[in-house]
Amino acid sequence: MELSRPHRPRVSRETRLLLSTVLLSVFALWVLARVRFPDQPPATTALQPLLTQLGARPTFADLASELDDLRQRLGALFVEGALRIGPDTALVPLDAFDTVPGPDGGPDVIAADPVSRLAVLRTAPSAAPPPEPWRPDDLLRPRYLIAVNPSGGGLALQPVLAGPLIPATTPPWREPLWRLPAGSGVAAGSFVFTTDARLVGLVVDVADAVAIVPALALLEEGTRLLTSGPRARGYVGVDVQALTPPVARAVGANTGVVVAWVDPDGPSAQSLAIGDVIEAVDEQPLATPRHWAIHTARAPTGHPIMVRVRRGDDLRTIGLIAAPQHPAARASALGLALRNVPRTGSMVVDVETGSAADRAGLNPGDVITRAGATIAPTPAAVRGAFERAEGTAVLIAYTRNGTHGVTALEQR
Repeated sequence: MELSRPHRPRVSRETRLLLSTVLLSVFALWVLARVRFPDQPPATTALQPLLTQLGARPTFADLASELDDLRQRLGALFVEGALRIGPDTALVPLDAFDTVPGPDGGPDVIAADPVSRLAVLRTAPSAAPPPEPWRPDDLLRPRYLIAVNPSGGGLALQPVLAGPLIPATTPPWREPLWRLPAGSGVAAGSFVFTTDARLVGLVVDVADAVAIVPALALLEEGTRLLTSGPRARGYVGVDVQALTPPVARAVGANTGVVVAWVDPDGPSAQSLAIGDVIEAVDEQPLATPRHWAIHTARAPTGHPIMVRVRRGDDLRTIGLIAAPQHPAARASALGLALRNVPRTGSMVVDVETGSAADRAGLNPGDVITRAGATIAPTPAAVRGAFERAEGTAVLIAYTRNGTHGVTALEQR
């Protein structure tokens, strides 16, 4: 007996082709949509934009209210214009002082550094926490920051659109600074914060621009000053200048700075001579005269300074001991390395940070055409006029890039 098979409906060939075409079309449309709109958000209903328009928009009054709240939060971080860094200590730029504190500082000054231009003060105890440092994830992304200019009358807040922040290496700081774009409008001496009150850093002058000392480097400098305490600045009695190609060929050296003057009564008189090339200090290569000025400016009395010196074919390491300041060393406070320009005056080769020349605004490349009553002064005449000032000031005339100006060198 033959069993009957169940009846199966047959799908025509035309129907199968139609279904295949529909499936392929849907798949192709899906692929095209993913390729052309990979991140397209899901469509919203027309109701959502209408509801959004009903919400209140931010106003200038709202912005002012937020800035006032931020001012109150930042106010707890400052005391009399100084930034709190501990329960009873605060950090302040030296430019806030009418005169730079000496080694003994004052009743409130714990320590001051003429290189970083910072001082640490003793303040009334406070339970307020120190500022939280800002750690950026992307320096190139534009962002809004808040510049704070503290004063006895309160805090002046200035919103700043900053970005990109360009890393820049400068001798006084171990860590790179963040150079601000031209036209940022932020003044040196301002502390900078994020909009949520984290410390970005301190604005300082660098060459022809301004830059931010990062918060971590700033707080580290404050800790260093607290640890070192008040120390009398030592005296080395050596002026140096850059190793130009002609001078390098004359002395037979390729790196370092060349000794331009040695105080015959100073601590280096028996160890160094004019024409010696100092290649390194404390095992750190010397790139410019400014690096030498920073090393010596931070050397307290009695501090040893190890220098690697080349004299002809002889290379040796010498230990210099910073001596106490004495009247014969007062010319060193001038802070100028000069080169004679016959019948014209003296060209400024280098300016020591924190010196009288630095305070007077002299720059490398300036030509001093008059010092006191002396026309076309030699380097010795400039130093002599400064020494004879006896605690007052000497008038200086100079030229800079074809323009003429006057300034005053003051002894402090």
